[in-house]
Amino acid sequence: MKGLLAGIDARVVGKAMRNPSRAMLRLVLRARLARTGADEERRRLFAFLSEHYGVDAVELADEYHQSDFFAWFRERRAALERFPGPYRLGTTGEFGCEALYLLVRAARPRVVVETGVLYGASSAHILAALVRNGGGELHSLEIGRDPREPPHHHFVPRELQRHWTLVIGDSRHELGPLLKRYAPVDMFLHDSLHTFDHMTWEFETALPYLSPAGMLLSDDVLNPPSLLGVFRETAFPAFCKRREVPYATFKNLGVAIPAMAGRANYGAFAPAEVRLSRSA
Repeated sequence: MKGLLAGIDARVVGKAMRNPSRAMLRLVLRARLARTGADEERRRLFAFLSEHYGVDAVELADEYHQSDFFAWFRERRAALERFPGPYRLGTTGEFGCEALYLLVRAARPRVVVETGVLYGASSAHILAALVRNGGGELHSLEIGRDPREPPHHHFVPRELQRHWTLVIGDSRHELGPLLKRYAPVDMFLHDSLHTFDHMTWEFETALPYLSPAGMLLSDDVLNPPSLLGVFRETAFPAFCKRREVPYATFKNLGVAIPAMAGRANYGAFAPAEVRLSRSA
């Protein structure tokens, strides 16, 4: 119980009182995340990256934690917590940020598309990894913000922004044209509206535009879709099973690689979950 209440302050309590159903869903998510130990999940992620991409994932993680970018990002996270105006909860956590950096460093995509930016935490980690790889481009889609909030580039260093295209608009109208314009896409990340129907729609929309070795990622794969849907399978595994796309989850991040379908040996790519994803 103590772990579930960690980080809850007066601001969070105020938000919960204004939207109790959303607060309850966040508690369910916290409980689910508490059942997945960070150390074990990092070990699984490192094993997958090392085996599938032939990299030293531990070395890449050390690179990340010793970088100037990592120090700068931590300062910006502290600045967000001190922000005097309104701001939304939902910035990607430490595990998710590190995982995105490592995935981009290992897979070395050239074209990345993401939906949902908020204040740029995920965007910054993708961009930092692309630049460390020697190049690449990120195209992000965000619905917009209250002008009193922090800017969407709060977490994105100025020197990384030249590799970034930010489109403001509804993904229902903008995602298809964006994917078509920059296809083939080597990596797609969903991190926008986390309803079952919308997540499924984004996955279905992105799948045809992936490159042959493309990767489909989703944040918040453990988020319950609604209070009535707490015991329902969430959108990401449901999509992967229906489409027979091999996938794995690492804490709250989902990773699917369609090109792995049909292989006899999936190595470290969470074999039990892959078998489930290919069941009829």
